[in-house]
Amino acid sequence: MIKVNDNPPLYLLDDFSFPSPYEDFEDGFVGASYDLHPKRLLEGYSNGFFPWYQDEDGMYHWFVLNERMLLKTDEVKNTKRLLQKLRSPKWEFKINTRFDDVIKMCSKVKRKHESGTWINDGFIEAYTTLHRLGFVLSVESYYEGELVGGFYGVAINKYFSGESMFHIKPDASKLALIYFCDILKQNDIEYIDCQVPSEHLGRMGGKVYKKEEFIPIIQNAAKNN
Repeated sequence: MIKVNDNPPLYLLDDFSFPSPYEDFEDGFVGASYDLHPKRLLEGYSNGFFPWYQDEDGMYHWFVLNERMLLKTDEVKNTKRLLQKLRSPKWEFKINTRFDDVIKMCSKVKRKHESGTWINDGFIEAYTTLHRLGFVLSVESYYEGELVGGFYGVAINKYFSGESMFHIKPDASKLALIYFCDILKQNDIEYIDCQVPSEHLGRMGGKVYKKEEFIPIIQNAAKNN
């Protein structure tokens, strides 16, 4: 790790170490790395950092935002309509049965205020490697046997960071989230890290936390103390 600027702090992440997440980074931008090595990803996520996109020079940009959205697994919002779908025999929910398809579908989602997707081939390769190592999983929604929605995320001990969602059929990703929150609760996992605040996840029960609040939550869950 090389500090290339003091004010605001900026780092070249050329090894597997990270600076203190409490530094006053400009817009949460910490610095960049040449690759997304599994060890770097695990160390970063365990301390509140995450990579957001790859620039034109091939560098991966890392962030630790001043505000983060977390969803408590026992506070995910449900409705009578969604409960009916969850109980319908036409719907089925699974974990890690179609990871490759889920991440590719997520990479095709058009998002507001973005001209393209940050999930390029480099991200797909890196997170697929972590999936093979057991640190990334997918949650899938099926309707009458067809994959219609879901998401994937990073799982380290009792920490889970949701990375991206997709849906082909209305409510498919919401249903997958509600289903997964129930599983996490059964395993004493208290939060899902939603990273960037959004209206959609706010409606599902996500709340915004300051850095001083969410960093200890993430670190303790990842270390599973």
